[in-house]
Amino acid sequence: MRIYRKVISFIIILILLFSFIHADSYNIVDDRKYLIKNSYEIVNDGLNTVYNLNIKVLAGADSNSPYQRRLGFSIYPLPTSFFTDEWGNTYGIISVETLLPGQKVEVVVEKSILNGGIFYDDSIYRINADYSEFFKNSLNFKYINPGEKVESDNHQIKSKALELAKTGTTLEKAKKIYDFVNLHIKYDIDPRYANKGALSGFMTGRGVCDEYASLFTALCRAAGIPSRLVAGYWIEQDMEENIGMDVSTERHAWSEFYLPGEGWIPVEPTFIYTYNGKQIPNEYYFANIKSGDRHFINNYVSNQIESDIDVQYSYYKSSGTSLKIISGEESIKLLPKSDNSVLRMNLLDIEGNWAASYIQKLYEAGIVFPKEGNMYKPGDSITRAEFAAYLANAIGLGKTEGNGNYKDVSYENPYAGYIEAASEAGLIQGYNGYFYPEQSITRQDAAVIIMRALKLLNKNIETYTILNFRDKNTIADYAIESVKLVYELNIMKGKPDNLFAPKDFTTRAEAAKIICTFVEELKRP
Repeated sequence: MRIYRKVISFIIILILLFSFIHADSYNIVDDRKYLIKNSYEIVNDGLNTVYNLNIKVLAGADSNSPYQRRLGFSIYPLPTSFFTDEWGNTYGIISVETLLPGQKVEVVVEKSILNGGIFYDDSIYRINADYSEFFKNSLNFKYINPGEKVESDNHQIKSKALELAKTGTTLEKAKKIYDFVNLHIKYDIDPRYANKGALSGFMTGRGVCDEYASLFTALCRAAGIPSRLVAGYWIEQDMEENIGMDVSTERHAWSEFYLPGEGWIPVEPTFIYTYNGKQIPNEYYFANIKSGDRHFINNYVSNQIESDIDVQYSYYKSSGTSLKIISGEESIKLLPKSDNSVLRMNLLDIEGNWAASYIQKLYEAGIVFPKEGNMYKPGDSITRAEFAAYLANAIGLGKTEGNGNYKDVSYENPYAGYIEAASEAGLIQGYNGYFYPEQSITRQDAAVIIMRALKLLNKNIETYTILNFRDKNTIADYAIESVKLVYELNIMKGKPDNLFAPKDFTTRAEAAKIICTFVEELKRP
């Protein structure tokens, strides 16, 4: 598959535009669309009624791994709220007021993903990483801190890490760690060794995929290389389209490490390779995943493993109350190449809104997000951060590391990466080092940003429009040409009584219409 450099490219998905930005150093191979389904039953097997039952269910990882992208998901019953943890895993909270004895709640999670093989070229070996920018975000320290079953602070693991990573570039150090783990542990499902973690794998030299992956991650972290554990599924056999494959026995774990400018690089330390009867390091699965050995990401493993359970519940406990979980379907289906469907939770508050069609198009394409739970809040004013994020999505900039170097945009801000991307592209500007991300954006400022986006994409921006709005004299000098242009292109229009209302705040409904018509303009030759 062709590698796209970091320039803006567009392909049509549904009826809108998307683009995928790949690093120069890797190829994605045979990327296909899949549907992953998990179902559960939470049964009241006690004698008394259960009250105030809250079910926390994993919807999957909002992956920033290059070989998988989540396209959408749905959860039934409809959750009352959602949240994403610091590792990028999304959860829904299902609330049930009462559950009588013998009754059950059936929970179904479906997620559509794009997944492929990946391989890197040798250029990554020349990179000696500088992590100073990465660690400006305090949340990233978790990738070098010890965690449950990732005992990177153990003195023996630290000593081994320093030995292995004594010399070389960052990639060469990670490769030495990979080679050691790949040869050191022998695959053994004996319960004395399986699923015990990094230190057990190091000391006994035995274990399963959890030991291989956790030891690699622990050694990387001890050597100062950010690393994380990935939990999911491994499938090596061919899959037929539209036939769900039972993957309940295919749970697997592997690792990734982070390289600035390249992102998260996968390693599969569990697979062994023999040559002339002798085991040697398996070169094929360091910074590579073969397309015939699909690795489907379910979640990124947190430093407290109990937080990663797919389904958890809490309720008001009293005498005679009891619940149990029964796992149901656990399947992955390969979808036809012609399948353009995307799973999205329904927006509950746009029906009847004048901008519903614009909002729905952008939402289905993953360009705009709900404001709260499943509510888009079309009548609310859109913030500067939200507008920057939605426009960045619309032109394919995506989310990057950073915060635009703005003093008032923390790395923890969920829009920080979008603000960074939009700022680098010149779409947005701050003032004296501040961006004011939570401030609502005025209509004239929205026009200015749209004009910058058109310039960025080399669209013809000549305009001969003469504005006749009654309030044209209230348009700021810096915005006049932008307002002329968006009006001429029908991206923005006036308001009743022949007003443009330049200083009015832009609503989220208006923003959807602006971005949707902007995207349509990009389709024109």
